Amino acid sequence: MKQYQNRGFTLAELLITLGIVAIVLSMAVPSVSSVIKDNRLATTLNQVVTDIHVARSEAAKRGVRVILCRSGNPNAATPSCGGAEKTWTSGYLMFADDGNYANNTYDAGTDTLLRIGQPVTSGVHLRTNGTWNNNLEFNYHGSTNEGGSTAMMSICDERGKEVGRQIRVGPNGISKTFYGNISTCIP
Repeated sequence: MKQYQNRGFTLAELLITLGIVAIVLSMAVPSVSSVIKDNRLATTLNQVVTDIHVARSEAAKRGVRVILCRSGNPNAATPSCGGAEKTWTSGYLMFADDGNYANNTYDAGTDTLLRIGQPVTSGVHLRTNGTWNNNLEFNYHGSTNEGGSTAMMSICDERGKEVGRQIRVGPNGISKTFYGNISTCIP
């Protein structure tokens, strides 16, 4: 007679293994969540910095003022500047101004729309200081038209100032990024 040897796991072995896997996963999930949130902040920061550089270079290339303005609905058939005070979360427009420097807003009939900044990912917030409130304007020589003040945008999520990012654009038009301990990031 042949004797067969059972191969497999007992119920007790299976339950112990599943318990260990559950413990390991419960420790890994919060760190994965944090990595995802960090990537959302980094992606948003990189997109805004890229758009700042494009706006500055387009102003120099075209010899006109190029403006980034917040928009309540940048994907509308005829987008316009506007939206909530100091909040750029819903998106923004980048346009070359036609020379009517009195209005500082996008006019579809005469201005050239260069780029649409899409609304940001859920949980990420873009807030600006008073200098950058409605728009950020670059003159044809690359400087900002913000009265000699530094324009600031904070990129935050619900975790607060410890993980926030900030973009500062000086009067010379050069942007710098800062990470962590951003006091304007309030959860």
